[in-house]
Amino acid sequence: AALRRIASFRPQNMSNTAWAFATLGLRDAPLLNAIAASAIAMMSEFEGNVQNLSNTVWSFASRQVVHHPLMASISAPSLRTIHLFDPQT
Repeated sequence: AALRRIASFRPQNMSNTAWAFATLGLRDAPLLNAIAASAIAMMSEFEGNVQNLSNTVWSFASRQVVHHPLMASISAPSLRTIHLFDPQT
């Protein structure tokens, strides 16, 4: 169901969906590719929320999904906002 609606998702919806699948240990390549494509297209909206950026990166990394265009797209806003990131203990 999420795959059909991904185009209407906002950044938090995308990062939460990716996080949920990763937390469940699922690796749905079509869904992750759709999330990546949509996230890249709206990266300026992701920029203001470090939680969305970090959840998205963690979700892909934890499932060992390498999506170079997404990671490149996330790296610039992450570097600009890294001072806002709060490490978890």
